[in-house]
Amino acid sequence: MLPKKKKLKVPKNKFENTLDKQLYLSGVDYVYESEKLPYTLYYNYIPDFVISLPSGNKRYIEAKGYFRPEHKAKMAAVKKQHPDLDIRMVFYSRSKTNIRWAEKYGFPYAIGKIPEEWLT
Repeated sequence: MLPKKKKLKVPKNKFENTLDKQLYLSGVDYVYESEKLPYTLYYNYIPDFVISLPSGNKRYIEAKGYFRPEHKAKMAAVKKQHPDLDIRMVFYSRSKTNIRWAEKYGFPYAIGKIPEEWLT
């Protein structure tokens, strides 16, 4: 059996198509969308509540009703860039989607109220 050939990407719109044609006709060596370059956007995360624990550590509580996709991306980025922080989610209501998300990204979570054990 022959190995599968990798499908080449094609430009997504008329403008990219025009530039693709220009590059092709110029004879330069090029490829379209062949690399991924990571980047970080810098914003500030402001937690809803910050609990000062007797140990001197802090616990961050984020309250979420409707958990918008852009907020999920933000919280995942905060967790990735600050894995040492104790950030916990309190969802207004039970949602399988939110629970799966919290478990996937390693956020402790609660539904409806802050558990007593989170306060000490």
